[in-house]
This record gives sequence, C-alpha cells and structure tokens, in this order.
Amino acid sequence: MYYRDEIHFNTFMTAMRKGKNVTLEQLGWGLCSISMINRIERGERLPDKLMRDRLMDRLGVVNDGFEDFLFPDEYALWKERQNLLRAIEDKDIKTAEEKIYQYEKNNPGDNSIEHQFYLAMKIQLMQYQGKSDEELRAVIKQAIELTIPDCSVDTWNDYLLAVQEWNLLLEYIRCGGDVGAARESGTNAADKVTAYEKLLAAIQQSAMDIYSCVKIYPKAVYYLCLEWMKPPVQDWNCLRMLALAENALEMLRSTGRMYYLCELLEIMERIFSVWNGQSDRAADEIVHIQITLPQVQEWRRVLSEIFLDKGISEKMESCAYLYWQMYNYSIGDVVRKRRKMLGMTAKKLCEGICSEKTLRRLEYNRASTHMQIVGELFERIGLSPEYQRKKIVTDRYEAIALYDTAVKALNNQDMDTLGRVLPQLRETLPMDIVINRQEMEFLETLRLWRCEQITEQDCACRLRQVLEYTVPLECVKSAADGYLSCGEMLCVHNIAMRTDGTEKDIYMNLLRRVCEWSVEENDTKMYIILYELLMYRVASHLGDIGEYQASNEITEDIIEKDLSLRRMNMLHMCIYNRLWNQMKIAAESNSANQKSPIKEDLRKCIQLAKLCKETLYEKFYNDKINSLCDEKN
Repeated sequence: MYYRDEIHFNTFMTAMRKGKNVTLEQLGWGLCSISMINRIERGERLPDKLMRDRLMDRLGVVNDGFEDFLFPDEYALWKERQNLLRAIEDKDIKTAEEKIYQYEKNNPGDNSIEHQFYLAMKIQLMQYQGKSDEELRAVIKQAIELTIPDCSVDTWNDYLLAVQEWNLLLEYIRCGGDVGAARESGTNAADKVTAYEKLLAAIQQSAMDIYSCVKIYPKAVYYLCLEWMKPPVQDWNCLRMLALAENALEMLRSTGRMYYLCELLEIMERIFSVWNGQSDRAADEIVHIQITLPQVQEWRRVLSEIFLDKGISEKMESCAYLYWQMYNYSIGDVVRKRRKMLGMTAKKLCEGICSEKTLRRLEYNRASTHMQIVGELFERIGLSPEYQRKKIVTDRYEAIALYDTAVKALNNQDMDTLGRVLPQLRETLPMDIVINRQEMEFLETLRLWRCEQITEQDCACRLRQVLEYTVPLECVKSAADGYLSCGEMLCVHNIAMRTDGTEKDIYMNLLRRVCEWSVEENDTKMYIILYELLMYRVASHLGDIGEYQASNEITEDIIEKDLSLRRMNMLHMCIYNRLWNQMKIAAESNSANQKSPIKEDLRKCIQLAKLCKETLYEKFYNDKINSLCDEKN
C-alpha cells in the first residue's frame, strides 16, 4: 500500500489556518507564543492532545465523529476527563467533587487548557449548588484568564476563540462580569445587552464552521433575548428578537442539533404573543419572519412530550456538551484489534518496522513508541497514518470545502450538485492516498445508485470493492473482535442495507458486532454517530423478522441517547420504527386498530421531520396519514 508524503497535524493545521486567513498571533493568542506556533507548523514540536484540540477548535474544525489515536498516557487523561463529564451530566455531585478535588490536589496547574476544563466543571457544580453570581464570577474570571489575556470586547474581533472559551465569556457576562467597553450606559442590564450583542457579532465573524457555531450561538441568542425581555412588554422589539431567534433555530435545524432549542421555542412563543398584541407595529414587518406561531407551538409540544416520556429535562442543564469528545482510541488497542481481525501474527506485522517486544508493549498499552513506527504499523494493517478531521486526507482548505459540499449534497439527495462537485474534489485530493480513493469511490457509488444507473446488487458489489481497498470483507465477517475506521463502517453498513434472505441476518449480526467493537465499556455516548446509525438498522431488521420487543429496546435506547446529547435527525425515524412495531403487534393479535394514537405518532414524525428539514420523510409520513383516512372512508 503506497502513501505519498504524510499529512500530519502541523500541515493540516497550517492549511486550515491559511485557508481561513488566520494569523499566527490570532491562533496562538493566550495559548502559546508566535515562535511556538511556528515550531508546531514546521513539525518541530507536536503539542499535547489538549493543545491540538484547542487549536483546531479555534480554527472552527469540530472533532465530532473523527477518530483520534492516542498513546496510553494521553488516552488515560482523556478517559479521566470523560468520566468527570459523565458525573457532571448525571448530576453525580459527590463523584464530580472528588475528581475535581483530586485534580486540584495532584496537578500543578501548568497545563492551562486542562486547568481551564476542570474550572469549567467546578463552575458547573457551583451552578447546580445555587452559588451566587459574585462567587461564580470569581471562578469564571480565573478560568478565562488561563487562555484569554484580555476579555474586553475590544479584543473579540481581533483574535480567535474556541467555543468553550466563548461559553466562559457568555457565562461571565450573565453573572455581571465586566468586559470593558461594553459599558455604554450606567445600568447593568444595558451593559449585559451590549456585551451579548458584541459577543454574538464576534461569533458570527469568527473562523468557526456551522457545527462549531451551533454549539454556542443559540445559547447566546437565548441569553440576549432573556435580557431584552426584562423591560415591560410594550418596550419589546419583537421583530429583532424573533429574527435572531429564527436565525438560531435555522442553524439548529440545518445541523440536526437541539442545543437550547426548547428554550428558544419557548421564548419565541412568548414573543409572538406580545407581537400579535402590538397593533401599532407596521403590518408588513412580519413578512421578515418566516416561522409562524402555530409551527413554534407544535414543535414545542411534540418535543416536550418526547422529553417527558423519557424523563429527560428538555432544558439545557450543563455545559458538558461543549467538552464531550467522540471516537478517541488507544493506539495500542487499535493495532492489536486490527492485527487479529486481519489474521496477522505479531511477527508478520512488525517485520522490518520494530521488534516484537516493542509491538507487544504498544499493543497492551505498556509503553508509547515513535510516531514513525506507528505510521508504518498503521499502513501495514490498512489504516491511514495521516492526520484526519474528515474521511479524506488533505492539506488543502479548498478540498475540505468541496468535500463538505459533496457530503451535504449526498445527505440531501442532491445528485446534480454531487455530480458536479465530485470531479472537482477528485482533482483537488491527492489520489495516491488510498483513504481518498476509498472515500471518492464510496461517494460515486452511492451517486450512481441514487441516479438509478446501477442496481442495488451492483451497488453492494462495488461497495465491497471499496471496502477492500483497506480490509477484506471476509476478515470483518469472521472476526470476534476488531477495529474499523468510520469510512469502513459506512461501507459495511451500506452493504448490509442491500442484502436479503439469510444473508441479511448475517449482516445485521455483523453490524451489531462492529458496533460492540467500537463502543468501549458500553459508553455509547462517545460513539453516538456510529451507534445510532448501525443499531437503528439492526432495530429495523428485528422488527421486520417479528422480534418486536428487541427492536423496541434498541429504538428506545437510541431515542434516549439522542435526547440527552441533543441530536434530532433520527428521532422521527425511531418513533416511526416503534409505531410500525406496535401496528404489527396489533395486527398479529387481531387487536382493534386504534387509528387516533397511530395518527398522533405520525403527526409527531411529520413535525420532527419538518424540524430537521427532511422533506422526503415528511411526505412519507403524510402519505401514511392519508392512507389511514382513506381506509376509514
């Protein structure tokens, strides 16, 4: 397997920085010196994981769904942070306090980003405990100063901040913190409004992409609207509030996220009720607002019922979602699992690369080794040694933009755009890298199938060839344990979708097994994208073969995990799967067909599909309701 010159963290970061016209000073402000950033970009210094992540966060490159391979020490620290996040999210105050105490006792605090993380969790605990704004301000300011030398509004447009840093500033403003030039009047309320407005403007002008921006923008809009709504209702600027709230809502809908969604819908309903009573407003002003009060009310009702049914608060209660990191793996675990899945002996894997002793120590997480050795081992087991934040490998910013357009077009079933973008992407990517060839042919195969230029059987056959650029399908099917990259898992998933008969059962068991390989310690939250995709397909198949209870158990678990992580794209599919199972059970038991409850669940599906802008699913559910009405007539 041949790779060209490898693309490491330094070359990827440099490409993203230059592509977004970010200076060295802007990127490193408060984190490290310009000379250190220069050393990082030249490949002379590899920063630790926290610094790598923070630099990427400042460049607006989110880590959701991208694999990160860590040596034992960094992996152990990552696990420790995730365990604290879990305690915070579960409101396990005792465990969280113990972990924070142990950190403060045992660590000198020389890692400013890690120290800031633990202070952020301490702030969250203080909020749970109802501490005063004055007490909160002191700790928030301490956390801010670790990576932000000057928190005044005058600096916000000049430098880059990560979403976690924006959140600290947002909470500081909410608690009455002084952010300098925001003080344009004598009242604290006016100070807050001005500060929120400037923070929102700075976020919009930052380097963050929509998946980064959506984590903080809706929350900032919510806080601003709450402040605007404090004066008497006759003084409200309803149009301005609705326009901002609608913009935040559209961002959430486009990304399939629910961060502060229910809060925004609630205040939009309140603003609409006041707006409708302000008869002195110009009648044509409302045309600027696309969303309607009935739609807001319906979305709010449906979401409230779903959250209540699962016993999960519909309101955001912690900042943990800003710090969750998915798909972080121990390098040793990956190498060991992959080698065994491929049926490769330790001697064969390390031949010409390192000693068997070095490999054993690496595989069982007893020691780290040189990254060059890891890269060569990865190549031999069909994994990319390159630094990735997409399912492609590139050091060109324009290639990332083209790839994002291609994936969006595929998800939206916009085959014209996909067909136009793929040739441009192919010309931009280094095609001597096997991962790029694999991903390009994966996208092209699905485009051909969507355009009905190949059959499902042809599609499955081509996808198998795509998968086998890096791993033989038979090795995957026969392995008791293993490791697959996200791109490989998508190939297996799409092959499984296009099988039938007894082979279908084999592939569904394979999907379940592949999911179990990756979901360590049953912590599905850290692997939710994989879990919801693969296990939904398993749940659907179980329903098809009459195992309704098993199907519902998986479906309910996906719903619960998605609600807690504020993901909404698959909610309507899961609710429909559950409804389908219920209808089949009723039909097989000759129970009376209660059409009213069925219609109500279908209406929920319609509203959730509309919320996610899934027009094809929305039509499907509407057709189902119409067919029920036709049966009744």
